[in-house]
Amino acid sequence: MEELKIKHKTYEVNEIISDNVFKCTFKNKDYLVYKYDPKSDEFDQKSYTFKKLKECGVNTPKLIAIDKKSGCIVREFVSGISMFDYILENDFNEDIYKKIFLNSYMARIAGLNLNYDLSEWLLVGSELYYVGVYVDKYNPNYDFTKGDMKKWFFTKDLAKYYEKNGVLFDKSRIKEEHAVNKEMVLMTCKYYL
Repeated sequence: MEELKIKHKTYEVNEIISDNVFKCTFKNKDYLVYKYDPKSDEFDQKSYTFKKLKECGVNTPKLIAIDKKSGCIVREFVSGISMFDYILENDFNEDIYKKIFLNSYMARIAGLNLNYDLSEWLLVGSELYYVGVYVDKYNPNYDFTKGDMKKWFFTKDLAKYYEKNGVLFDKSRIKEEHAVNKEMVLMTCKYYL
């Protein structure tokens, strides 16, 4: 099994998730290790991203280490169900709305835009985690309430989203436009402003 040396610690690679992401173990705990060329702009950008996420209060896996020498970034591994999979079998509930709006609010206050794609959010017990690696400077045109929010409610956009991803979605779960617009406004006023 392959090993990665990061800040004088040896992480054992258990699974290769992508070209530069590995699920690793150190002292019987699981971590995600992101490996980049340490001299690249991408390494600097991702280091900045994970530091900003740690600082701004967005609920995200804990940042463990950034190692400029090896080009590795280590984050805590959290296991749960992606919102993409969760919504296929369950309804959104007010607690989920409260958490997504809180996270989007914290990002906005910190001057960040996140990726609000359902696959980038993980439900771990009752906690909602942002597990994405995308963070950009805040732009109101890409705010949660201006676009991806429609995928977090039972809208036609949600059905199209699943269809686009090749997944069958029960369209009978889609709410009437008037009802869902009212629900979106109510949740926005209740948890975002």
